[in-house]
Amino acid sequence: MDFTLLQGLGWGNDFTQQLDLEQLDSVRPARVINVGRDHYRVDAGNGPILATLSGHFRYEHHGDADYPTVGDWVLLHESEAVITERLERRNLISRRGAGSTDVQALAANIDLLIITAGLDHEFNLHRIERYLVMAAQAGVTPMVILTKADLCDEVEDRIASVQQRLPAGAEVMAVNALTEPMAERLAHWLTPGTSIVVIGSSGVGKSTLINNLAGQSLQATAATRSDSKGRHTTTSRDLIRLPGGACIIDVPGMREVGLAPTEGGVSRQFNSLTELAQHCRFSDCTHENEPGCAVRDAVECGEVDPDEWQHYLKLRAEERHNIAEHEKRREGRIFGKMVREVKAIKKQNRDA
Repeated sequence: MDFTLLQGLGWGNDFTQQLDLEQLDSVRPARVINVGRDHYRVDAGNGPILATLSGHFRYEHHGDADYPTVGDWVLLHESEAVITERLERRNLISRRGAGSTDVQALAANIDLLIITAGLDHEFNLHRIERYLVMAAQAGVTPMVILTKADLCDEVEDRIASVQQRLPAGAEVMAVNALTEPMAERLAHWLTPGTSIVVIGSSGVGKSTLINNLAGQSLQATAATRSDSKGRHTTTSRDLIRLPGGACIIDVPGMREVGLAPTEGGVSRQFNSLTELAQHCRFSDCTHENEPGCAVRDAVECGEVDPDEWQHYLKLRAEERHNIAEHEKRREGRIFGKMVREVKAIKKQNRDA
C-alpha cells in the first residue's frame, strides 16, 4: 500500500497505527469527500469513486454520528467499492440535529474551523460564540473571518468584540473576499494535507471565500436579499482539494446552531469563567443565587462582561438539557432493542 497517495488527503501516522497490515490484502483506506442519500463519494488517492456501506456496518452502527461523514477515513473492500469500517476520528465537528437531541455529524478529522460572519446586518456575536463552542467541543482550532468589510463602518469595533470571546491562539480578521487575495492571508493553513471546514449562515460569503482560495469558481454564489438574509447556494458538504494541497469543506448555511449533546464544550470556550468558578465558596455552585460566588462577584465588579456571563449561563443550560435528553432517548432505544430481542426469543421457542 502506497500511503504517499493518501498524505495529500490528510492521512497521518495515527490512522496507519489503526490498521492491521494484514488487512491491506483485502481492504484499502479512502477518505469520504461527499455523502449522498444512499452512497458515499470517496477518494483512495487515485480520484473519486462511489461507494456504499456494507450490510454488516449498517447492522452494527446506528445514528448519524456513527455513520461516515465528510472527512472520515474508511476502509473499502479491495475488489468492491463497499465500506467495511470507519477509522477512529481525530475529532468531529457536530451540532444538535434539527428537531432532535441526537448528534448531527458535519465534518471529521479537521485541523481548522473557519467561522464566517458578515459585517452587514447579519453580524451576531452570540451566534459566533455558538460556533466557537462547536470548535471547543471538537478540540479544533477556530478562526473567525468577518466578511463584507466594505459594507461596515464599525470594522475595528466588531473585530475587538470578537477578539474578546476568542480562545487563546485563535485569530479574527475582516476581509472583502471578492477582491482580497485570501490565499496570502491564510498561507500558514494552506499546506498539503491540512483539512479546513468553513461554516456560517447562508449569504455570509462562504462559497465566495472558497472560490477566492481556489483561484476559480468551484462553488456557486448568489447575492444576499435586501434584509441581509442569505440564499442557500451550497446544498451538500464536499471536500475540495485546493491548488496548494489543502483540503477544504464548505458546509451548507445553518439556520440553527444547536449545541451537540457533548460534555465540556461550553466550559472550554468560557475557560476564564470556568477558572473563576474554582474560587466559589461551594464546589457545586450554579453561579446564580449562592453566596460567595466568585463568578457573580466578578460580573458585579466589572471584571467580566455581563453579556458574556448571561450567554454562558444560557449555553451551559442548553448543553446540560441536550445531554440529558440525548441520554434519555439512548436508554429508550436500548430498552426497545431488549424488548424486541426477548420477543424474538419467545417466538423462536414457540416455533421450536
